[in-house]
Amino acid sequence: DRKLSLGVDLFDRDRRFFSDEYEQRNTGGNITLGKPLGTFNRINFIYGLENIDVYNVDTNASDLIKAEEGKNLKSSLTVEVVRDTRDNSFVATRGARSSVSAMYAGGPLAGDVDVYQLEAQTAAYWPIWFDHVFNLRGWIAVVDSHGSEDRVPLFDRLFLGGARTLRGFKYRKVGPKDEDGEPIGGRSGWYATAEYTIPVVDKLRFATFYDLGMVYDEAYEFETSEYNSDWGLGIRLDFPGFPLRLDYAWP
Repeated sequence: DRKLSLGVDLFDRDRRFFSDEYEQRNTGGNITLGKPLGTFNRINFIYGLENIDVYNVDTNASDLIKAEEGKNLKSSLTVEVVRDTRDNSFVATRGARSSVSAMYAGGPLAGDVDVYQLEAQTAAYWPIWFDHVFNLRGWIAVVDSHGSEDRVPLFDRLFLGGARTLRGFKYRKVGPKDEDGEPIGGRSGWYATAEYTIPVVDKLRFATFYDLGMVYDEAYEFETSEYNSDWGLGIRLDFPGFPLRLDYAWP
């Protein structure tokens, strides 16, 4: 009769779409213990253990990417606080979902990776008129090394671009690149999105949106005068439990 949740995740993810110059495989799991804090708030404690293998590195890749080749064991603990007042978790029309989290890996937790990450994100929804909905989303994060380690591995760096962030840019293409033009991610990043949706027929809505954001090389470096942006049009198919989003954007 205690309001606690326990979640166990096991995964083996072979990601061959991150880059043309390397492939990445993550094998491991997470254990999550959650507890509500009032009606809308929840705190989650997440312990993760995974083996991360960067392999099939191209012989013509930069020295930076070649140095990432090999296996690393990552042991991490994340504390996350979530506030969710949305009226629907799949197709929200009012309310907001916001979260802040802190992740710490290595040190007393052992493993080969010594990094920490601070992250905050929010998505708010307002009904306008005739079932129109205005949505604002934002995200900001910092990742850095700790202790004697000065390296933030490629697999822990921040990336932007693609269907879930800056939709006018190719996947992971926004931010720092090596001398060959290959994305290498950064230690600081942010993005924001404004979206307006209009119902057309049942379970079909028209959308227009504007995205902006950037990834920076150094931790806690936020040059607000430097950013990428895009605008676009889309449609939303609000199937119960399985909503679909189709977008086209211009950078």
